[in-house]
Amino acid sequence: MMNSTIEHRRHLRLAHRAKVQLSRTQESIVAYTRDLSNSGVYVLGSFDSPPLMGEIMEVQLLDIDDAIARKVIVRRVDGQVGFAVEFCE
Repeated sequence: MMNSTIEHRRHLRLAHRAKVQLSRTQESIVAYTRDLSNSGVYVLGSFDSPPLMGEIMEVQLLDIDDAIARKVIVRRVDGQVGFAVEFCE
C-alpha cells in the first residue's frame, strides 16, 4: 500500500525565511518565503487579487544587494495564506 503523505518532488525543499518582492503587471508586493528549492519558492503573502494558476511574474530577493529578478510561474495558490511559484528556465 502506498503512503499518501509521501511527496514526490524533483528537489529537496529548505525551510528558509527570506524577504522577497514579487511583481506582476498590476502590482508588486513584499513578502517572505516559507521554503525554497532549486526549482521554486513558497511565498507567504497575498496580492489584492490572488494570482492565477499559470500566471507569470518576477521574484527578487531583497536581502541581497543587486539581486537579479527571476521570472516565475504560479503553480499553486493557497487562498490568502500564500502561493507556490516555479522558476522559469
